[in-house]
Amino acid sequence: MNSIALNAIGGWSATTGLAEAARRSVLSAQRCGVEISLENIDYAPTDPNRFPPALEILPRGRTHAIEICYLNVNEIHILPDGYLREDEHQRYLIGSWFWELGSLPQRLIHQVQRVDEVWVPSTFVRDTFRHYSANVVVMPCVVEPTCDESLRRSDFGLPLQGCTFLFHFDANSTFARKNPLGVIDAYRRAFEGGRRGRDVHLVMKVINLDKLPEAGRLLRDEIRTVGGILIEAEMSATEVASLIALSDVYVSLHRAEGFGLGIAEAMYFEKAVIATAFSGPEDFLTPTNSCMVGYHPRTIMPGDLYLNPGMETIYEDGKTWAEPDIQQAARWMQLLADQPCERRRMGAQAGRTIRDSFSALTVGTAICSRLRQVQASRADWNCRRPPSSYPSLQSLTLQDSERGRLAGAVLQASSVAR
Repeated sequence: MNSIALNAIGGWSATTGLAEAARRSVLSAQRCGVEISLENIDYAPTDPNRFPPALEILPRGRTHAIEICYLNVNEIHILPDGYLREDEHQRYLIGSWFWELGSLPQRLIHQVQRVDEVWVPSTFVRDTFRHYSANVVVMPCVVEPTCDESLRRSDFGLPLQGCTFLFHFDANSTFARKNPLGVIDAYRRAFEGGRRGRDVHLVMKVINLDKLPEAGRLLRDEIRTVGGILIEAEMSATEVASLIALSDVYVSLHRAEGFGLGIAEAMYFEKAVIATAFSGPEDFLTPTNSCMVGYHPRTIMPGDLYLNPGMETIYEDGKTWAEPDIQQAARWMQLLADQPCERRRMGAQAGRTIRDSFSALTVGTAICSRLRQVQASRADWNCRRPPSSYPSLQSLTLQDSERGRLAGAVLQASSVAR
């Protein structure tokens, strides 16, 4: 059988969550035998330590006929048409994209037409991009974080006893969407002052807070009112994973997520999670493996994004996301704090869900299968065509009954897009 090869375009040292997902995706494909050539694009803050040695040694350039661009739909505009569509080459271009809302801003819609196919991490994002492309495939994230088992709570300045509730986020991903203030409010409602800091603890790990002075002041003040712990120190991915592994409960009262990598990583480490039952995480949250928080749809209002100036162009006024039920989240906090056996039971079920559905082998196999289909479909092409004239490829579809069972959906990849 012919070998599978691709060009991977991305920011391989970037510190963003999307860049981390891209690195894991490419590594999983490499481990499953895909021949890969890298093309590096400097477009975001970088950390050389984020570049895995297994990727760093790969050849550079765009030598293969299929390529994946890991710059998101709102980032790919930095690549000119002459770069994406070189006249002398006949490449098939895949965009690997995340999105957190049910529709795209008008100004981004034409970016979808610049690629031949879109890969998305969840059925929620699939449903968004189906409005703009016939060629959409769910390609889940790899969730196999590595922690340092030699680290202890004391290494992070955490109390040795008590139930620790953790949330971590990037301040640049917007306060309104990540909703750390909602987590603080739920913790405040759940526990009286006498319990806080004694047998229950709230911990938040945040990056890029120094770039948002007003947000920083607000978050520090709010966390202080409940006796919580705010960690702003720079950490490696391994250290962050260790912090998650040392916590007891992970809480995400997000208003929207494309996938929900932090939630999934906590579940991988068999932690009980409390999370808004909306958007990307719906693919892996169930009533038996997590504490699903209800919500009501809410329109994004002017001023919602005041702590992240400029993000109004991404999360536009009038679009819809979720408003989680803070009181319900508080009740979940109380239950998990008081019932350690339930935490362990739920965490064990969560770990099975993630390890079965989001391993590097599972995702790498799905990537290989899809690339083989694309490669076969290109075998009879005699000349390059514009994206609109490529043969239509059936998108990967999950039935409602299959939501949250991505392992089965991934294995179906070999039967789609004939």
